[in-house]
Formats: sequence, C-alpha cells, structure tokens
Amino acid sequence: MPEFEPVKKKKSKSRKKQSVLQTLFPCKGDSKSEILRKIVFLLAILVLISATIIIIWFYFVRSENITNEMKEVQDMRGEPSNDVISININYKNEDGSTEEREVEILEEYAELYKENNDMVGYIEIYPWVNYPVVQTTDNDFYLKHNFRQEPTANGTIFADYEVPITVDSTPANTIIYGHNLITRNMFEPLSYYRKGLGTQSGFDFLKEHYLVNFDTLYEKNQYFIFSIFLTNTTENLGEVFKYQQNVSFNTKSEFDNYVAECLDRSYYYTGVDLEYGDELLTLSTCDFSMFSDMRLVVVARKVRDDESNTLDTNAFIDNSGFDENGNVKRKMFDAYYKSNYNQWAGRQWDTSWIKDFEG
Repeated sequence: MPEFEPVKKKKSKSRKKQSVLQTLFPCKGDSKSEILRKIVFLLAILVLISATIIIIWFYFVRSENITNEMKEVQDMRGEPSNDVISININYKNEDGSTEEREVEILEEYAELYKENNDMVGYIEIYPWVNYPVVQTTDNDFYLKHNFRQEPTANGTIFADYEVPITVDSTPANTIIYGHNLITRNMFEPLSYYRKGLGTQSGFDFLKEHYLVNFDTLYEKNQYFIFSIFLTNTTENLGEVFKYQQNVSFNTKSEFDNYVAECLDRSYYYTGVDLEYGDELLTLSTCDFSMFSDMRLVVVARKVRDDESNTLDTNAFIDNSGFDENGNVKRKMFDAYYKSNYNQWAGRQWDTSWIKDFEG
C-alpha cells in the first residue's frame, strides 16, 4: 500500500492544477458566455498587474530618479552664509533686453547660477521643500523642463515671469509655481497644510512650518504664512479667484482687496498683520482633492526688518470647519456649495489685521 500513495497524490495535484486552469482559461466545450466571462476576468487581472507595476514604478523608480536628480542640484548649493561674491550676470532690463553686468550675489548660490543663468532664488520649507527657483520670459518652459533645462514632465520650481527678480527690485507679490507630483517631490508637500501628514493635522503642520525661506540671488528673506486656500480655475465651477494676476499693486486698495480675498478663503489664520508696501510670496500648485484642475495656494508676508521671525502658534485659528448653521467658514465656489448643501458663512477674520482696511 505505501508504494502506491505517492502516485495517488501526484494525480490529485495534477487534477487540481487542471481544474484551476480550466476555471481561468477558455476551454473546449465552454459556452460563449463562459468564454466571455473568462476573457473579462483575465483582462481584469492584466489591468491589475499593470496598475501595480505602474504604481511601483511611480513610487520607487521614478521617485528615486527625481530625488537623485534634485539631490545633484541641491548639492551645488554652498554652505548657507551671508557671504557674497562678485559675478557677471545676464541682467534683465525693464524693456526686456539683457546686458552683462557685475553684481554681488550670495556665494552659496554661485554654482547653481553658473549651472543655469535663469536661477533667481532658492525656496525652502525645511525639510519638505528645498529647491532652486528659476524665472524666464514665460510660464510654460519650466512646466516641462528641469533645472538643467532638460525635457521632463516633472518640470521645476519657477517664478512668474511678469515682473523680473533682479538685484534692483523684486515683485510686490512673487508668485512661485511647482507641480504636485505623486512622487512627493516639487510642491506636493504644500498639500500637507491642507490634509496633514501622517497622524498630524494640516493645522498642526502649519504650526511647525509657518515660516518660508525664499532667498533671491542677492539677499536672504523669510516670510510668514497668513493664508492657505483652495480655488477653482474654471468658471463652470463658479467664481474664479485670479490670484495669479496679482504680481504688483498700484494702489492700497488693490493690495487690500487681494489679501482680503486670500483671508476670506483661508483654512487657517495666523494673525499676521498686513499693510500696503509689504512684500508677498504666493506659492501655487495643482490640487485634485475635490474637483479636477484646482489650485492649492499658500500666501505669506515678508518678515520685516524690525520684527522677530517667530509667531505665537497658540493664537492661530483653525477656520477649516463649518458654523452652527452648517455653512462653510472659508469662501469657496458654487460647485463646492452645491455638493455640500451649504453656503459661505461670511468673513471670519479680524479686519484690523489689514492696516486701515476699508473693505
């Protein structure tokens, strides 16, 4: 008897294998509906396998490639210091022409500038955002080119072209754009202000990262975040807040209206005071959390020469929820209100935060 047992087990395994194959693959004698069912099932498995491979590639291969690429660029940055060095740059005149001019720039950025003369500064929200910033004559080129000007869908971080950043002047509102990549590079970390990070809420993340460093080639600067908001980009969803058109302010009214709109829409309040003449920094990236092609925007005010670079985080206010009537506290747009069956609850912030505000 023992001699025949292995044979029986082998046949049993063979039959099971054959049964599994017949279940998965079309076989002779199957009805048309059964063949169709098996084909659909196999296609679903192929789609699942393909999706898994793509996800692995995005999160591991592509992410590593982007990280290594940016690490090489970041390594060109010298040791942070206030030391300056004289260098010849292609100076951009107001009429659009350029000329070679000797100026003093921060020594830590000299190698980066030599690598790409479009470099105008460096942005850092430690440790999540850490990139050189470029600026050219349009807002299209660096959407699809990296810092070395090589074609890539990842793009690089760039400043709005309309007002050049020079040794003599900077925009009243420097607007900086970057992709929101699934690989968590570029400006993807800005979403942590909205959705949080790990067990940390967005509000708690803000308390730890309310200060943005944005150095130009010529000077070091820090900015207090005072507004974080979502906005739509297409009129079919409702009113469009065209924040990207506000790179300069000709009057106090224009400045006040812009920062008031930013505060009306903000998830949180940091209580930062604002006045006409303050330099602003606006960071913009894509957001797909609610509707397609939205924008997540972070707005900050330059730390003045006579003030500390720290804020009392206990005074921060979370404005991300709803009032007692179920209306949203921050200003949104029609499609959002309709989907949530509510309206804007109205202005929540202290108007004294804007000096001599008349809105």
